Amino acid sequence: MELSVLTLNLHTYQQHPRHCCFDTMHQHEREVHIIAEAIAHLQIDVIAFQEVGEYMHDPITHPYGESPSNMAFRICNKLRSWGFWYHLHQDWSHIGFYRWREGTAILSRYPMHHNYSAYVSRDHRRDNYLSRNVTLSCIDVPWFGLLHVANVHLSWAHHGFFEEFYNLKQLIYSRLHFGVRADLIVGDFNAPAGEQAYQTIVGNGEYVDQYHSVHPQRFYQPSYQGQIDGWKNVSPKRIDYIFKRNGNAMHIRTMDLIFNDHFYPIVSDHFGYLARFELF
Repeated sequence: MELSVLTLNLHTYQQHPRHCCFDTMHQHEREVHIIAEAIAHLQIDVIAFQEVGEYMHDPITHPYGESPSNMAFRICNKLRSWGFWYHLHQDWSHIGFYRWREGTAILSRYPMHHNYSAYVSRDHRRDNYLSRNVTLSCIDVPWFGLLHVANVHLSWAHHGFFEEFYNLKQLIYSRLHFGVRADLIVGDFNAPAGEQAYQTIVGNGEYVDQYHSVHPQRFYQPSYQGQIDGWKNVSPKRIDYIFKRNGNAMHIRTMDLIFNDHFYPIVSDHFGYLARFELF
């Protein structure tokens, strides 16, 4: 059996920024359509979005994220309108770009259990862009069992990455008693390939960089182009990943860049990654 996983940083409505949030949302209908079309056409099973924007003055819904301005909810609704039903779990970390609630979201074709979100950063204030909230879910994959997915957007090495990653691992360990058969950590880690923060993730062999497993010759291939927020005046780096716990009952078959103008148009300041796993 095969399972496909997509990770993509959505850039918090900054592809077409406008003074009016409604103009901004209208301009981003292009990105919403392209992303939904790719998910539907490729029949992607699990999607992890980071930097999911929602207008800060919209009422907060329960569950969170069902506001018309929420970009993950817009993508999910478009898929549902085309007859593709996806479950959705999301939460937000902080106010980004002065007007957007910014968070992470997990979409799944399969039922989601034990949905949860928690801050892994020391600061939990919504007005601090260094506050980092992660979303987690156990996805009930048919004929396989529970796949635990942690969707993250972590800080830079000098702004708290090491403490955040430690807290993230403790959070994941606390949830493995649910009976999961495999677990993934996906998202934007702000940890360039080969540098100290990256080595903290893979150094003891507990988690394996799936892109490197498939493309060892492309270890430093960037996951964005140009200069982006947080990475000014440096050459582009690989900072987006899918990590799998070593020894789990799943094997990476393919993993490729997507939304990079070669495989679907660019929709963000980050490229996405699409992985396909064989499940045992």
